[in-house]
Amino acid sequence: MPDPIQGFDVSVMVIGQNGPEMAGEYQELEFSIKNDTEEYLELGERIARILDGEVKIEGKLKRGWTSLDIVNQVFGASTLRRGERVPQSPRFVITCSVDAPEKGLQGRYKFEQAVIPELSISVSQGKGVAKKDLSFKAEGFAAA
Repeated sequence: MPDPIQGFDVSVMVIGQNGPEMAGEYQELEFSIKNDTEEYLELGERIARILDGEVKIEGKLKRGWTSLDIVNQVFGASTLRRGERVPQSPRFVITCSVDAPEKGLQGRYKFEQAVIPELSISVSQGKGVAKKDLSFKAEGFAAA
């Protein structure tokens, strides 16, 4: 049985309209692909038929906070105020590469037309790293 993939076998890159964005190493990537199924109960049946529904691709990137320009990078504007026009959210390509040939695992996951609808920053006292979480939703997924 091969060893599982470890954190140093994986790298994550975020590409925006101007090339690599939010560069640096990410501490964590999690994602989910959900088929929001619907139940269809036919007349005289007690067991529902399961119909395919809307497919949702979502995830989260985590790492240390490294830039004061993060609001501009995520939302396309450095100032967000009521009464002012907020631009369309930037679109990103998020690539997760696995490079562990000794474990028989090499490949790439690519999330296309990703939007980051939520930015969370956590700061606490002491020597701990200020953390930044980037939730994302994507319009496409490809495994290569």
